[in-house]
Amino acid sequence: MPSPSQNVPTLKSSRFRYHKPLQAHPRKYSIPLFLPLLILGLSSCQNASIPSTKPNANMVLGGPPAVVSPASDKDTSIRGPLAYAPNVPPLDPSDTVLVKFDVTHRIVQLRNGMPFSAWLFGNALPGPVLHLKVGQTVKFMMTNRSDDSMTMQAGMHPMPHSIDFHAAMVNPADKWRSINPGETISMSWTANYPGVFMYHCGTPMVLLHMISGMFGMVIVDPADGFPGKVDQELALIQNEFYLSEKPVDGHYTADTVLAMKKQPSLVAFNGKPNQYFLHPIHVKAGKRIRMYLLNVGPNNASSFHIIGTIFDKVWIEGNPKNQLLGMDVVSLPPATSAIVEFTLPEKGRYTFLDHSFADAEMGASGELIAD
Repeated sequence: MPSPSQNVPTLKSSRFRYHKPLQAHPRKYSIPLFLPLLILGLSSCQNASIPSTKPNANMVLGGPPAVVSPASDKDTSIRGPLAYAPNVPPLDPSDTVLVKFDVTHRIVQLRNGMPFSAWLFGNALPGPVLHLKVGQTVKFMMTNRSDDSMTMQAGMHPMPHSIDFHAAMVNPADKWRSINPGETISMSWTANYPGVFMYHCGTPMVLLHMISGMFGMVIVDPADGFPGKVDQELALIQNEFYLSEKPVDGHYTADTVLAMKKQPSLVAFNGKPNQYFLHPIHVKAGKRIRMYLLNVGPNNASSFHIIGTIFDKVWIEGNPKNQLLGMDVVSLPPATSAIVEFTLPEKGRYTFLDHSFADAEMGASGELIAD
């Protein structure tokens, strides 16, 4: 390797000879008067186009250590600003909200004659929708009731579970730790960013826990609310099922071999394939609708589309600063989200679907009826 002084041109080099500077001529070499103003203007434009990357001074990072304790009661009800999709719960105006839901193992019907051995948050698949606003602190409590004989079915086994809120900024080794059957975890975290986020079980094998039904949605409003007024709000969560070829102990179970191959058996909105053809969602023609979309995957992307309309606003990840306009399809990789706003132009039936038609045929489709 050459020394630092090698190959460095000097004033004695034939290529870099010293030349006497040109004498500035007052007329020929004067700087145009407009040049400083032009430079200043360009600098201002550049600065204005670059958003600040500094964190919000009001952010709350981390939280008190989580506490794990023996379960204290048998109450499996949910508490807090929660609802089951497609419903969106109202906000709690408090600075701190108390949220509780538990883990249970139950049989759910994916379709008539298709019982599924599910692991659930809040007794439902998907788990309940949690609605917050930026700056709110969540005091969360969850009990692992996978050993509860009242909810377990034949062939099910107790096991550790956990919860991972993508909306939180905390130490995952502390807050998202696994708890054993019969234990309760209590923790707190603060919502710092607006958007639509998923939560899911983070206990290994994470893939198995997710395809068994352990996921849900968190909506975080900006501190001053989302811009614009809407007439109706809907929550839609897409997921994939990977099922055993035949029932085991009378019900279908999650198949990790299929999941590792990314070969879903069914795809669904809000936990049941094609349920919104049997029970369409009713809206008003000409009214403005805000839809919170989440693709939990866990493996495949979604290309969400509503036949017969255009999304005039799309906020990627549900953040109003990430705005796109006039889209007819919204692409959502696994674990990502969007908020879309639209109107249905006239009375009628409007199909919504994953425009990856294999997924639509496997159940990722439904209908909105505009009355």
